[in-house]
This record gives sequence, C-alpha cells and structure tokens, in this order.
Amino acid sequence: AQFVKTIIYLNVGMFILSILLSAQKINISANPLTFLSPDSRSLLALGATGVIPIDRMHRWWTLLSANYLHGGILHIFFNMVAFRQIAGLIIREYGIHRMFTLYTLGGVIGFLVSYLAHTNFTIGSSAAVCSLIGAALYYGKSRGGLYGTIIYKQIGGWAIAIFVFGLVVPGIDNWGHGGGIAA
Repeated sequence: AQFVKTIIYLNVGMFILSILLSAQKINISANPLTFLSPDSRSLLALGATGVIPIDRMHRWWTLLSANYLHGGILHIFFNMVAFRQIAGLIIREYGIHRMFTLYTLGGVIGFLVSYLAHTNFTIGSSAAVCSLIGAALYYGKSRGGLYGTIIYKQIGGWAIAIFVFGLVVPGIDNWGHGGGIAA
C-alpha cells in the first residue's frame, strides 16, 4: 500500500536528515550496531524523547517525534522491515485509518511508559511497531479459529523475539516496546 511506503519514506527521510545534521563526522565503523549512526545532538534537535528532553527541555511533543528517528542503519532497517510486514495485516483487518491511529498513539503511549520508567533518551519506531503487534495479538486471540490462532502464534513469536532481543542487546528500550504492545 502507498500509505505504508509513505510512512517508511518519512522514517528514512528523518534518518537521512539526522545524519546530515550530525555535528560530528558520520559514524562509519565496522560495528554494525553503530554503522551510519547520527549523533545524539542531531537526534535531540529533531525530537528524541525521554526524561532529558521532556523534564529538562519541556518537550512533550517528542513523545510523537521520536517515533520517526533512528540511531543507525540497522535500527531503521529492522524497524521498517517489521513495520512493512505487519502493517498490511493491520490494514486488512482494522483499516488504514485505524492502522495509522494505532501506530501513532501506540508509539506515543510506548514512549510515555518509557518516560515514566525514567528512560533518559530514546528513539525509534519500534514502540509504534509494537503497538501494531499488540493489535495483531488482540485480533488473533479474539477472532479465534484456525486463522486467528495462526496469527496469534506467529505474532506472539515476534513479541517474544523482540523481548529476548531487548534483553540481549544493550540500549534497547524494552519499556517502549512493552508500552507499545500494551497500548
């Protein structure tokens, strides 16, 4: 769907802008987790969220803007692949307007939970993507039958994988993920 591509393009555009605004040189390291990563200042300027931006700078709007910022090429790649895969299901079962509402409000609520858990600085569309995962889990469980059970099990596997990934990889905002799923 064109709408899914538009959200992906918006995320990619913000990623490119954050790289271009980085005061330091672009990080081109051998470490895949930091390869092509913008600096914290550009992310803060574009709307990273957490205790620092909200409490110290009174930027509540960052609960929304942080959903479109990413900390590296792998970060945006995995988030956009997951978004592209699940958005089609959510659009088919809930409609395009509800998908956008779930994505947007789920991301905001995910980051609100993260803020309430005292996360200092956070970004990424994974809280929003996790809200779509939560919607798919709800749909699969409430629909029941073979189709609902298949969706519930497949998406449930994703939720478990995201949780384990968040425990293993440092810097992952599990509060944002959990808040997104719950939203």
